[in-house]
Amino acid sequence: MSPIGETLRAAREEKNLSLERVSEDTNIAKRYLTGLESEDFSVFPGDPYAIGFLRNYAEYLGLTSDDLVATFRNMRIQEQPVPIQDLIPRRGPSVPLIAGIAAVVVLVIVLAVILGIRGANRSAAAASFAAKGPIEYRVDGATFEHRLYPGDSILVRSSADIYRVLLATIDDAVTFETPSGKERLMLGEEGTLDLDKNGNPEVKLLVSDFAKKDPSKGAMLKIEYIDPAEALKAAGQAPQSSASGADLSDKVPGAPAASITQAVVATQTVTAKGGILFESTKSPYPFVLSITFRGSCMFRYEADKRGRDERYYRKGDTLTVNANNSVKLWTSNAQFVKLTVQATGGKSADIELGDAGEIAVKRIAWSQSDSGGYALQVLDVD
Repeated sequence: MSPIGETLRAAREEKNLSLERVSEDTNIAKRYLTGLESEDFSVFPGDPYAIGFLRNYAEYLGLTSDDLVATFRNMRIQEQPVPIQDLIPRRGPSVPLIAGIAAVVVLVIVLAVILGIRGANRSAAAASFAAKGPIEYRVDGATFEHRLYPGDSILVRSSADIYRVLLATIDDAVTFETPSGKERLMLGEEGTLDLDKNGNPEVKLLVSDFAKKDPSKGAMLKIEYIDPAEALKAAGQAPQSSASGADLSDKVPGAPAASITQAVVATQTVTAKGGILFESTKSPYPFVLSITFRGSCMFRYEADKRGRDERYYRKGDTLTVNANNSVKLWTSNAQFVKLTVQATGGKSADIELGDAGEIAVKRIAWSQSDSGGYALQVLDVD
């Protein structure tokens, strides 16, 4: 047995804790705690879930979770099968001295060619960057993720106004010129922008990749709206309120009557078994997931099939996901995820994904109803 199971069990017994008590305190099902201590990882649907529970359990016991996760990853790598040809000793005559000298000569030639190609590629990249003109992007409600270069700018819509964010320089960090001043972000660092300078930031910026002091490679930037209602406004789906619930088509300039639903504010709670969140008689419309984490867990989502995002979240973390048609999500502990769906017209629905320690896989998507309209539903996924 590797140190994982022994370390966990020894720490638990040292604190005189039973598995039942740990399960109650951490909201991790007893079968998963037993699987970690016995190193029976087959009880987990996949390694990401095992890693999530391992982190939770280790931190609860006061252990260094990173060390145990690293041990787990190394152990899984070692379990990978080795090709049979790598296990059979190779036989043959020893390489003569002249063959060894020839091999060295060939290696030197190959290295010279590779270095020459890399130098040429660097020169081509530098020339391409020098010839490239600035590009202007636009962000309207949805999450934006793209590689930008110095001189490129982003037009961010917030309510009725549009604000420019310019990528100024790339050196040891990435510097942006924004309406609220300069913002300088290191690799992996996240910042917020108060575009209208009212004291409430509207968007978050994250720099996920760049090469220091090499602007020709650009920087990968991600922008997300902080306020779901602001994202809906920017997407042209501004929430409205009306005590009488009358048709609002005359209050949204340029919007056809068929695209505006009655603005009746509604809040409901949907159970883990699924159900209809909202209905539309004419067409689907964008919606926003507002997520707050009650405890530490693994969480993964895929919005409109744009690619998966998986992270380990801790208690108090928040996440906003914008979608037009569907979102698929996974979590290692359903009770630790507080989820609210917000849509046009000020409507919102709270969703309980499941019980403590339960792995949940859900899909929130628009589908056509029997009446000919559309329904936004939350569904279980096998």
